[in-house]
Amino acid sequence: MALKKVCVLLCLAFAGPLCMSCRAFADEAPAAESQPLPALPKIRSKGTIYYPDKAKRLNAQGRFLLAFRINDHGRAAEIKIESAEGSEILSDSAVTIVKNLVFERPAAQASAVLGSQQYRMSVVFELEPCGGLSHFDVPKDARISVCGSRLPGP
Repeated sequence: MALKKVCVLLCLAFAGPLCMSCRAFADEAPAAESQPLPALPKIRSKGTIYYPDKAKRLNAQGRFLLAFRINDHGRAAEIKIESAEGSEILSDSAVTIVKNLVFERPAAQASAVLGSQQYRMSVVFELEPCGGLSHFDVPKDARISVCGSRLPGP
């Protein structure tokens, strides 16, 4: 029951439609003050994104909601996992993916303002066939899907 309420509260915090996993529990959630999230700056470079071989061998899948700030160099800083579903073996990889992103810094936006805002991104690791796991409820430009092929076990 507590997990359901946490999921609903997280969904409501995004001021958008509820994710599929907690849509049915919306009536249980208290009314939330909706604050619009700042728009995620455009991603200039994603770096290397990969599905860890160890996770493929263990048939590990999962989805992660990460919160972070953007530093003066356009890189994610102060990265924290706000929510995780699935295999913990993928949590470090989710953080690494966000850490390797480089964001554009709008010229009009002072670095103090950019660094003071918190952003959220959903990272989903899924083995083929992909498309069955849903992202956390964040804008489409704040989603990264990593699809991998299964590997034989050890």
